[in-house]
Amino acid sequence: MDPDDAILDEPLRLMQFQRYQEALETLQEAISIESPHWHALYLAGQCQRFLHNYDSAVTLLSRAAAVAPAVAPVLLALGIAFQLGGRLDEAKQILGRAIEVDPDYALAFNSLAMTQKLTGEFEKAAHNYDAGCKAVVRAIVKTMRNNRGSRILKHRETRGSLWIDHALYGAMYLVSTGDGLSGMAMPTGEEAVEEERTERHGGLYWEDRADGNGGTVRLFWPNYFNTVREALKRDQIYSNLVGNRSSVLQLLGRAVEAREHLAEALEFSPVTA
Repeated sequence: MDPDDAILDEPLRLMQFQRYQEALETLQEAISIESPHWHALYLAGQCQRFLHNYDSAVTLLSRAAAVAPAVAPVLLALGIAFQLGGRLDEAKQILGRAIEVDPDYALAFNSLAMTQKLTGEFEKAAHNYDAGCKAVVRAIVKTMRNNRGSRILKHRETRGSLWIDHALYGAMYLVSTGDGLSGMAMPTGEEAVEEERTERHGGLYWEDRADGNGGTVRLFWPNYFNTVREALKRDQIYSNLVGNRSSVLQLLGRAVEAREHLAEALEFSPVTA
């Protein structure tokens, strides 16, 4: 059964002010009934985690996950509790489950990579930090609605350039999941400059064109790339993933890549952008 929303209002309010012990006390009745709702167990587990009571957090969050095995935030919280309690193999297992439930869950990729870094699996950590960046991009492009009335954003220089590769990945993802598309295309440099100058296509992100061989290619206009860039700048998890990957690349001896990632993380942090 669903808990009465009013029952959770007070603990949620207390948690916003980091009054976790008080919030936990208000949740006791909700988690003590015969069949508590997963949300009440989840909140109680989070309170215990923030109070650094990791064993208690694992107990409560495990109960929540048993009730709601397909709720990715519950699995993420449980994985973090395992990690903070030093149970790293269990953390990796649960965080992997969170990603299986939601392949676009960038926070889960970040926590899994963090755990792999702790266990010395630097290559795997680097891979999952990058996979998390791709998850962020997928989440962005899935929400893009291609119409002339979309906001027009202009090119601007950035210190980091990794975002361009991620935007290209997003374009390839859209093409691979689109109906009847045979490939992707980019405007020439002259076409891109002319488009930004004239705004001939308005706010369009892309245009589908015949490829001359009976197929259809999707051509991505500058507004697509500029919109992805600004969306990445608004999302703290992207800069966190890139910055965390920088530290792992440094451990792997890939100093040039590490510096590139650090520059991008600084450029794309919403705090400094």
